Order: sequence, then structure tokens, then C-alpha cells
Amino acid sequence: MSILRKVLLPLIMAVMALGLTGAVRKVATITSEPCGAKVWINNVYRGKTPVEIPYNWNWYYDIRIEKEGYETMCTRERFYAPVKHWIPFDFVAEVLPVNSDEPQWRNYTLEVKKKP
Repeated sequence: MSILRKVLLPLIMAVMALGLTGAVRKVATITSEPCGAKVWINNVYRGKTPVEIPYNWNWYYDIRIEKEGYETMCTRERFYAPVKHWIPFDFVAEVLPVNSDEPQWRNYTLEVKKKP
């Protein structure tokens, strides 16, 4: 019982504590020229530019940007993970007791709507 209390119990607690540390923060910042355009990601309104959008998956996203007096822009973007977040390196990023950011930036220039 003494070995269990002195060695195994602290070791188990340390491993469990490490499991509670670290995080990968994935954020996409969408900007536009002119600013103040409405942004939809996968048909969900997310706000006006500039806007920061948290996301979970490094994959494809449908982006729609609208502003009165400008042509609507629709595009599909893929957010790629940096090498430090590839398997198996992502395990280290999740376990270390520090936060790891994965920022993505996209800027769109809207064209003025032509008068008929």
C-alpha cells in the first residue's frame, strides 16, 4: 500500500493533470474592402467584417460576403493546419500546458455593383 501511495498515485494524478492542459485555438479572421460587409459561413450569418470566427475542422468552408451597392461574393475556402498540428505532432500541442493558436486570414475585395 505504501508504494501505491508514494509512487503510483502521484504518477496517475500527474498524467491526469496533463490531460487537462493545452488547447489548439482555431480562428479565421475575415476582412473585406470595403469593411462592414455581412459574412455567412456555410449559410450561417457570422457578423460584419472584420469578423473572427472560431472553427473546428481544417476543411472546406463556403463563404458569402454581401454589402449594399457591391456585388455579392461567394467562394469556397479551405483552412489548412500548420505542420505543428499534423498527426502525430498535434498530440504534443494538445498535451503541453500552453495554448497553441492556428490563425487563418482571408481578405476579400468587393466590386462595385454596375448600374443597369
